[in-house]
Amino acid sequence: MAHHFSLQVFYEDTDALGVVYHANYVKFMERARTVFLQEKGLSLPALIDTFGIQLLVRNLQVSYARPARLLQALTVITEVTKINKASLTFSQNLYFDPSDLNTMICSGEVVVVCTNLDFKPCAIPAAIVRELKSES
Repeated sequence: MAHHFSLQVFYEDTDALGVVYHANYVKFMERARTVFLQEKGLSLPALIDTFGIQLLVRNLQVSYARPARLLQALTVITEVTKINKASLTFSQNLYFDPSDLNTMICSGEVVVVCTNLDFKPCAIPAAIVRELKSES
């Protein structure tokens, strides 16, 4: 199930011409993944306190289609596309209007790896996998 995260472009997100600086799209994706996990009951403190794990970005690919500008409303759509033993792959796309695929601003694929608190890769706990596969 796709998760929608809405945001507005602020002055701090833009360059001198009022266009969103390329690295800020990555920040928007990070915020969307964090909210997605929180809404599934998997906040970052809960992952640490309850499961003794953390999810760290291992790989990130972003393709840019068109610019966003100051004060525009954007939506990040996040989906988990792959669950491996110790990693998750997220598809994240930013749109002006998520009901119109022709308004895509950029698309990204983010692979996160599950590690213990000593930064050693470990299996994703079964309870987390169940929650990520649930439709809620």
